[in-house]
Amino acid sequence: MIYALGLASDGTFEHFVAEARRFGARVVPIDLRDVATRGDWRLAVPDDGAGWVSDGDERHDLDPAASYYCRLIDLSALQNDTRAATRWHGLVRGLFAWLDAVPGTVVNRPGAWSDNASKPLHEFTLQSHGLTVPESLTSSDRERLRAFSAAGPTIVKTLSGVRATGRLVVPADFDTFVGGQGPVHLQRYVTGSDVRVHVCGSHAHAEEIRSGAVDYRVDDDAVFTPCTLPADLAEALTEHTRTFGMEFAGWDFKRDAEGVHWCLEVNPMPGYDWYDRRAGGAISESLVGLLEGEKT
Repeated sequence: MIYALGLASDGTFEHFVAEARRFGARVVPIDLRDVATRGDWRLAVPDDGAGWVSDGDERHDLDPAASYYCRLIDLSALQNDTRAATRWHGLVRGLFAWLDAVPGTVVNRPGAWSDNASKPLHEFTLQSHGLTVPESLTSSDRERLRAFSAAGPTIVKTLSGVRATGRLVVPADFDTFVGGQGPVHLQRYVTGSDVRVHVCGSHAHAEEIRSGAVDYRVDDDAVFTPCTLPADLAEALTEHTRTFGMEFAGWDFKRDAEGVHWCLEVNPMPGYDWYDRRAGGAISESLVGLLEGEKT
């Protein structure tokens, strides 16, 4: 049995449920919005065998030894009243604690390593594990920002884990910058193709993206091609994913003209459906196999 925990309105969640059923898996989708707004829940840590959640229409008994695909998104900050916000916060935090403690397979456990909400820390961690990471600077000092952007092609990126479109910057962009607007996170821009890798167990699904845009996600003319990673890199990524406590992760790279793979980030909750559709469901097939206990 696979329990899928997330939002029915989330395209990745919807895609996983549909693909898992296509591959013949028994899936119980649980919409956290229904649970938070008109349902209820009981979660004990350590688990006492009597955990359940209700979506208002049906109660789902939770088997701690089952498998769980999770996209736990806390919408408490978007609620208009305190009670609704408290319910959202309590539900998500309760699931965080419960899923970290149960013996079943969880993709991914909330307590798994993840510091990509802080880009400077994230890049330092990746570099400390032997990955090649572009030079970066986080600063509120205008002159340091100007100097860094003058030293070579530079991209400005979000400092937190909030999704944003990166863009190139030049020293003049900081002429009117004041420290109170910062800090700003800059990274040396690597020219070349993008490579997205979804690691699931020992499987690494890689796709190369050629685009004339700084961020290929906004380029309608980007060209996507399945690719094979160098064997040592594929092995390193599966090992790093396990080391970070994850079963499933999305890795982003730039590959330069010399073939060097520059690591940009690893996402512990990847929105993988866009890539999986081009791969004919291969990523979902690996994910379902992992959740059903197949050796990967």
